[in-house]
Amino acid sequence: MNRMLKNNTGYDLKQLFIGSEGTLGVVTRVVVALQEAPAGAHTALVAVDDVNKVALLLRHASRLLAGQLTSFEVMWNDFYRAQTAPGSHDAPVGRDHPVYVILETQGADPAADAERFEEAIGAALERGLVVDAVIAKSGAERDRIWAIRENLEASAADRPMFAYDVSLPIRDMPAYVEEVRARVTARWPAGRFLSFGHMGDGNLHFVICPREQGEDVHREADACVYEPLAQYGGAVSAEHGIGLLKKPWLSLSRSESEIGLMRLIKQSLDPRNILNPGKVLPG
Repeated sequence: MNRMLKNNTGYDLKQLFIGSEGTLGVVTRVVVALQEAPAGAHTALVAVDDVNKVALLLRHASRLLAGQLTSFEVMWNDFYRAQTAPGSHDAPVGRDHPVYVILETQGADPAADAERFEEAIGAALERGLVVDAVIAKSGAERDRIWAIRENLEASAADRPMFAYDVSLPIRDMPAYVEEVRARVTARWPAGRFLSFGHMGDGNLHFVICPREQGEDVHREADACVYEPLAQYGGAVSAEHGIGLLKKPWLSLSRSESEIGLMRLIKQSLDPRNILNPGKVLPG
């Protein structure tokens, strides 16, 4: 129940409980800090002609929009084309570019922030980091841009469908995505592979639709995603936890000693194993 902005008196148990998926304790009370809402937001969808330029674009935006950049969402062509197919979302920019990015800033001075935002996008175009761009001029236009990224009904319509949430260093993302794509395509030539994510957070998402039934299909899809991740020192879960499905793959992201320490913490806080038993820790 800490109410201070800074409190360095011993272990921070809050951080220990975050991500524990209910295996270490039960939340009964919380302290909530309310923040003033930003006065305005500015959003753009840009097209990039080389996936290796995306990290440079992130650096460019972080420098020119320092303190205001709140979103940097990357969508590979496979995802963008699926989301803007006929009968789905409109495509604000052409559908043949290798990669797309949604950038958004939030600030306290809408007029000055808009000018700063437009200047940053213009500079990216001049530097060749961006080859096409559209800036939302209204709340409705902003919503249409974000719907491409957020409304996944069209892309996830196939069954079976497997969704993934991984994390790795930003510099390794282009090579990793292509390796996973190659594995999925080789295994299921008629299947669907979609890639997108919160690149500014080092977080990627995949949607794999094998368009094939079978007892081992899910395990094979998992292998396509998780096995290449190990060489980059990545995490098999960036946001969504381990639960049951990722337990067999936890050792790709955590060493034997780390998992042993997790077991010790679990035993110390839950000696009778009554808190969400069977989750997170393998075996």
